[in-house]
Amino acid sequence: MNNTARQTGGAVGVAVAGAVAGPPTAGARFARGFHAVGLGTAGLYTAAAVLAPAVLLAVRRAGGER
Repeated sequence: MNNTARQTGGAVGVAVAGAVAGPPTAGARFARGFHAVGLGTAGLYTAAAVLAPAVLLAVRRAGGER
């Protein structure tokens, strides 16, 4: 299940990145789109890095640690 979820997430991520960036033949527009994809990805990683410790701490306080 974990491998399937990982591969599905990767495929969806590549598809979304391609849809946002546009066709590679568009030149500068493609580069701007790809930069937007990179900034969006960086934002998501930052949000995950900030939220993960808070979520883990809340789970520990609720007695969910095993």
